[in-house]
Amino acid sequence: MVINMSKKIRPIAIFIFFPSLLFSQVENFDYYKQLNDEEARLIEYKDSDDMLKIKLEQLDYINKSRKKYNTDPVKMDILACRVANKQSKEAAEEKFNGHWNTRGEKPYHRWADAGGQDHIGENAASMWYSTKYNKSFGNQLNLMKKAHDGFMSETPPNDGHKKQVIDPIHNYIGIGCYITDHEFRYYEEYIDRYIKFVDITPDKSNPDGNLLFVKPILDKHFVYAVFVFYEPLPSPMTVEEVNSMGSYPDYTDETVLSIWPWDIEYVESTGNYRIPFSFIKSGSYYFHIYLSEEKFTEGYASTEGKIQASGIVIFVK
Repeated sequence: MVINMSKKIRPIAIFIFFPSLLFSQVENFDYYKQLNDEEARLIEYKDSDDMLKIKLEQLDYINKSRKKYNTDPVKMDILACRVANKQSKEAAEEKFNGHWNTRGEKPYHRWADAGGQDHIGENAASMWYSTKYNKSFGNQLNLMKKAHDGFMSETPPNDGHKKQVIDPIHNYIGIGCYITDHEFRYYEEYIDRYIKFVDITPDKSNPDGNLLFVKPILDKHFVYAVFVFYEPLPSPMTVEEVNSMGSYPDYTDETVLSIWPWDIEYVESTGNYRIPFSFIKSGSYYFHIYLSEEKFTEGYASTEGKIQASGIVIFVK
């Protein structure tokens, strides 16, 4: 068996805590089944009841890893599971590894394209076996645990997957896997959900007059800074090119918008924050929105210790 793993690069480590979940997620199957049945997006990648059950077992397994490092548990997000399922299926069938796909999309592209609006971080693992895999649900759960154990066995300085698992900022996760006769792929999609997007529909015909309205989900949290990174639209990649890639950066080399706290506009009547932006050319615009637990008054501004609360991408063609 051959196992390959890859990770993302996260520029800043942020530490906050959330209320503990007091129950096993396996025992909450009916709740997740209802969410799974109601979610209409990426319906072709919907989990069966049996697969949903083993993913809830895997969720408990992941939360045990987080508990060992005094990090509160994550809940499962159905859409993120389907995004992970899609990537797993394509990777196993096309025999590629890692974070890109053959359309040239990175995790935040795939998440946004499916309708996700939150910041996302991804762990990925691939396995290959010379004889045919046992495709039973029990064996798939064993392989998922094996992949996760690989993440948790990492040691510094090469412990990016482990840091991803135990990052306290994460509050949701999507779990995806796919198995063929000889290939197994496994993805963990970690979600940071702290912002409600009140209006995210840009007017592409008016590139100088677009507005984004957002509202923090949690009380006593303030929009602190906004950065928008530009990159060309994803372009097709060969399997060989995908397999040659390693970690992916959570930003690009071209920043097209920087808004610091003294320029953040708060609309008191609605409780929303108003973010103006414009498009300079066709491509993808990756929005990073940072929250602070304290209202900025004056002095030095830095994103260190702030919550990276958004990874929304707007595609302009």
